Amino acid sequence: MVTLIEINKAINDRIKESKLGTEFNNVPIIPEDVSEPIIRPSIKVSIGYSSNGNFNAHCREKTLTCRVYFFARDRYKYKIDNLKMQDILENAFLNDLEIKEGFFIPVDNVESEVIDTVLVCSFDLYTVEELADTDTSELMETLELNL
Repeated sequence: MVTLIEINKAINDRIKESKLGTEFNNVPIIPEDVSEPIIRPSIKVSIGYSSNGNFNAHCREKTLTCRVYFFARDRYKYKIDNLKMQDILENAFLNDLEIKEGFFIPVDNVESEVIDTVLVCSFDLYTVEELADTDTSELMETLELNL
């Protein structure tokens, strides 16, 4: 099963890849639990809303809301940095997110807004995973029917 830590790592890796070769290449991704003062420029990734339940007897479904916060270099002149980073982040999540080899989660829509000078890009992830088979009963080998 895929863990939240693996999903968080995949998001961070995708952001790191997408900012390579840009002026934001050295912008750090800071831990979510960092407090004031915020390092500028920096990026923070948060997995907010999460829902987890059975899809059917053999699968579970999970829905997550992910938010990426970008703190521009200058708190008072942030527009250009925010626009450039918005392009980078929106393009970064156009393709499915590979969590581990062979396990992909599609990203449908990236929404962006600026709240109190901070760029906030958010997107939902939805996945259905097969549960481990815990049935230890024997399988039927041959079924004979007399009609």
